[in-house]
Amino acid sequence: MIELNQSTLDYLAKCSARERDAVYKEIGRSEWDRCRDDMVYWLDASQHLIPYVYTRDPMPLYECKRCMDGEGRSFDKLHTHLEAFHDIHEDNAMPYFNELPTDRVWTLFPYHRPIILTWLREKIFFIEKSRDMMTTWLTVAMYAWDTLFHKNRENIFQSDDSTKTADLVERAYFIWDNQPSFLKSIHPATYAAGQTRSGILRVPSLVSTILGFPQGPDQIRQYHPSGIFVDEAAFQTEAAAAFMAVKPTIQAGGRYTAVSSANAGWFMSACRDITT
Repeated sequence: MIELNQSTLDYLAKCSARERDAVYKEIGRSEWDRCRDDMVYWLDASQHLIPYVYTRDPMPLYECKRCMDGEGRSFDKLHTHLEAFHDIHEDNAMPYFNELPTDRVWTLFPYHRPIILTWLREKIFFIEKSRDMMTTWLTVAMYAWDTLFHKNRENIFQSDDSTKTADLVERAYFIWDNQPSFLKSIHPATYAAGQTRSGILRVPSLVSTILGFPQGPDQIRQYHPSGIFVDEAAFQTEAAAAFMAVKPTIQAGGRYTAVSSANAGWFMSACRDITT
């Protein structure tokens, strides 16, 4: 088995194009297998010579020129960082920072691992989140991993409306599309808007899909998905009815994940296991 390391890169720089293609194919197959068997390995950039997974975030983040640690800081924390870590007190903090690109290498935060392990183990998983925790991105990535690396998966995404759901499915496609070419070429994926304009991601060679739908039980009742991801479930008026519509599928071996920021109602009651 050929590993992607500096020695391999040195060899690839010297060999013929034909040999290079053969080596990349072998690397792709072996790395695809490792990613299939270990989601954390796929997500964790520290385990690869180059990152495998990226996120996209339009919110500006800034790196301190003095720290140069790759750590992104939001605009309202720039002065606080300068004062706390560098004893700098300036009205204009911007000269001390570089703006980071919006397409960013996946950051595997310590709290991601227990979420991943719980998601792999539990059929039904409710996640209460706060902003800037990357919980929605993480859930998209978990279902993307299930779809991109396994056969015969049919996963459903639901949000308030078609536009929001399409954004979730597009994120899954973004994750696939920004992988190294040697990895994503093993099982190519496609994206289309679909009839409901909510997004469809397909991996034809694996016969696996992510189907996007607006909220509601009637949208998904006819399907028997491998999994369903409901985003901002606390703000969906039909979330409870949709859950009941797919509950038989979940009990037969499917997976249900609901993510939301706080709001009183069915989602909060489900998180506390006090639904009737």
